[in-house]
Amino acid sequence: MIPPHVHEVITTGVAHIGCVSSNLKPFHADTLGIICDAESDEVICCLNKNSSEAFLNHLVVGSRTSLFAAVITHESYNLKGHVTSIRDVNANEVAVCNKLTVGMIALYNEMGIPEELAARYWKRIPDLAISFLVDTIFSQTPGPDAGKQL
Repeated sequence: MIPPHVHEVITTGVAHIGCVSSNLKPFHADTLGIICDAESDEVICCLNKNSSEAFLNHLVVGSRTSLFAAVITHESYNLKGHVTSIRDVNANEVAVCNKLTVGMIALYNEMGIPEELAARYWKRIPDLAISFLVDTIFSQTPGPDAGKQL
């Protein structure tokens, strides 16, 4: 089960999902929103196909994947598991992404980052959903517990 504090970070923070190629070269893609079912340990990462092309060239159902997510306080987690589906996003997932985008642009604005700069990342269209089942979670928050499995 994904703990509530981890759920909060992965659904409200900045994240990227990664995999490796057949020759173990790492690739990653930025997420535009994450939906998490804490009871079933399923995580759905919404991406933009165009900006994720290199990552997607090495991802198939069954691939091992790793999700890194963090919030501005530096609390961060790494979730690992196997990909269960790769599909188009649905309307609910787009709504989740849009809500996160509004919040992130507001946060960036508070930090003095202009919307047009934040938009380069956050206003990409989410059009692909990657689902995976989490089997391992690590704390990545700086400090004595960094790298420890939860």
